Amino acid sequence: MITAEYQTFLILSETLSYTKTAAKLFISQPAVTQQIQRLENQLEIKLVNYQRPYLKLTPAGEELAVFLTRIRSQTTQLMEILQDDHQKHEIQFGITRSLGEVFGSQLIEFLQLKNDLQKISCLAENTQHILQQIELGKMDFGIIEGNFNKAKFSYHILSQEEFIPICSPTHPLAKKKIVSWNELASYPLLIREPGSGSRTLLTALAQKENISLNDFKQLITISEPTLIRQLVCAGSGISFLYRLLIKKELAAGTIKQLPLERGTIAHDLYFIYAKENYFAQQYFKWFTEFKQQLQ
Repeated sequence: MITAEYQTFLILSETLSYTKTAAKLFISQPAVTQQIQRLENQLEIKLVNYQRPYLKLTPAGEELAVFLTRIRSQTTQLMEILQDDHQKHEIQFGITRSLGEVFGSQLIEFLQLKNDLQKISCLAENTQHILQQIELGKMDFGIIEGNFNKAKFSYHILSQEEFIPICSPTHPLAKKKIVSWNELASYPLLIREPGSGSRTLLTALAQKENISLNDFKQLITISEPTLIRQLVCAGSGISFLYRLLIKKELAAGTIKQLPLERGTIAHDLYFIYAKENYFAQQYFKWFTEFKQQLQ
């Protein structure tokens, strides 16, 4: 599939050691060095920097390593399918925690109807982790709400949802007709962890108003949206969540939307997978059918 030089470089990118790479390939250390130098000469780019005892990949080397890892993973999947009547029996997908409780069960039920799938694996994580797993070929596709490099992934808009500021109905801001960002900053903010799409979105919104996260009276970082909702209901602080996550609470009056002076924004939720993926046609078909099912 890929030449010996590329295979050697891929193992070197994982071990970051000429000695360990040589041991894994059952060749000498000078042979590893020669293969890497030959590959760099062929590509006319520097892939590794080695200053004893440390070896680091260059930015170009890191990109090549990610690409080769994805190719290796897809090759393994393809070989398994070709050996088994061209059927893909296993799927692994990721979904951000903010969206998992809304779309996760529906997507799993949708995939269950695909009778040829013997294994379905779902990982609820933040946007950054899902993007990394897809890049490495360890995950087939993902549903995310965070920002990403659109040049690296194939993507389709699953839906567009309002991202709104919220508080308890007993919160001091709850009865105000208009709330400013400076007023929001006077209270504790409940926010998702770094790497989360909703945290990135909120940070960007605040920066447009010349507000940083450090300006808030208190910053409480929580990785679970469910816990954020519970704490907002209890009056522990304010937060920003997608409206679809709190429909029941808004209807019941246990959570109140704050009337922010700049209004709310609608943000796209994405179905994504690696570009030039061998299974792209299948993933797009699933996306189309699943989106229709949601409507």
